[in-house]
Amino acid sequence: MVALHKRWTELEDEHHQIAAAIGCAQSIGAELGLMRERQAELLLEISSVVAEIRDAPVTTVEDFAALLDVALEHELDLAGDIASWGPDDYPMTARLLRALSRMVPGFEFNSLRRWLSSPGQFEQLMGTADPIDAPRPADRPRAGYPRKQR
Repeated sequence: MVALHKRWTELEDEHHQIAAAIGCAQSIGAELGLMRERQAELLLEISSVVAEIRDAPVTTVEDFAALLDVALEHELDLAGDIASWGPDDYPMTARLLRALSRMVPGFEFNSLRRWLSSPGQFEQLMGTADPIDAPRPADRPRAGYPRKQR
C-alpha cells in the first residue's frame, strides 16, 4: 500500500502541476494539445492506481493513513471542504488526522497538503501551527451547522 500511495502522490502532484500549466498556457493562447494529452494519460494512471489502492490489503496504520488520504481526495471531497470552510469547522476530523499523523511519523496527507495551500492552513489542521499565527477568517461561520448548501 505504501508504494501505491507514493505513486498516487506523484501522479496527483504532476496532474495538479499540468493543470496549472494548462491554465497559464491557455491565458496566453499557447498550443495545449500535448499538455491535454499528458493530462488525459495522468487521469487514466491515477484512476488505475486508485483502483489498486481500493483493493489492496490494509494491515498497518500507515496503510490506513494512505487509504484515508486517497479517500479524502477521491470519495469524500473533504479536503476541498476543509480548505473552503477551515479546519475549525472539522474538529473531530482534525483530531483523527492529527492522531494518524502522529502514529505514522513522516506521513503526509498529500490530498490535504494540496488543498490547504493558504499559509499555515495545513499546519493548523495538523496542530503544528502556532495558534497566534494560524489563519482565522473572520467572514465565515464558526463550527456548527448549517455550513453550506450543496
